[in-house]
Amino acid sequence: MRWAIEIQKTSLNTRNLSDLLRGLGFNLVEGIEYPALASPVIDACLTSADVFEKAKAVREALKGPAQIDTDFLLGSVIDYSMNPPRRHAFLEVESLVSTSTVSTCAITIYPPDGLSATELEQWHAEREEQQYQAKLERQRSKLEPAFYSPRAKKVLELLAIENPSGETIYKIYELAQGPAGNRENFHTQFGISKDQFNRFKDAVHSPEISGDMARHAYGHRPNTPNPMSLIEAKIFIRHIAENWLQSVRDNRSDL
Repeated sequence: MRWAIEIQKTSLNTRNLSDLLRGLGFNLVEGIEYPALASPVIDACLTSADVFEKAKAVREALKGPAQIDTDFLLGSVIDYSMNPPRRHAFLEVESLVSTSTVSTCAITIYPPDGLSATELEQWHAEREEQQYQAKLERQRSKLEPAFYSPRAKKVLELLAIENPSGETIYKIYELAQGPAGNRENFHTQFGISKDQFNRFKDAVHSPEISGDMARHAYGHRPNTPNPMSLIEAKIFIRHIAENWLQSVRDNRSDL
């Protein structure tokens, strides 16, 4: 290991942070003063400044729209090729990170009756592990696309808007689709029919359907006999966006 970057502050416990970093191709290691992240990618860097730029991408993914760890703070870059290892400090003005609160529904599951003390302890341990794995998957489903794709990062930011307008909804579609020439391939890949897309466009574009929330102020009449409502369009684009984000995660790219 040639380089490592200290993690000066995090709200995550060691296991959770390690699991998340591993999904991005990084390892959590012991630094000089703080835990640190390392990877073959940063070991290939020539300078400490290059290393810090790689680490900033991890920080932005954790602190950005995915909102996994808004307390995450990088420390010094450690050069292990020196003896003793040398630390390179980088001074930055901390950026303002906005946060949003998403309502969740909690379901309490009780253990079955008749368990012995040992069986009850095992049941609770298994239940706790299941809950952790579910939480980890929710985190990774946002973190990894945000890390691998600037477009995915923007999509996550727009999906977090509580009451999106037609313009915002269509922008999510455009970001996921990519270049205009990619529309046919995009629709084939994600199973979007021509009728679905036309009904979706009527909902987001037409003020006759969506009023002041429509993308256009006037002049866009519906082209289909059964356009989606704006609520249906929101559900439709969220489904498409979530599938696209998963494809970015699987491919580690938005290409």
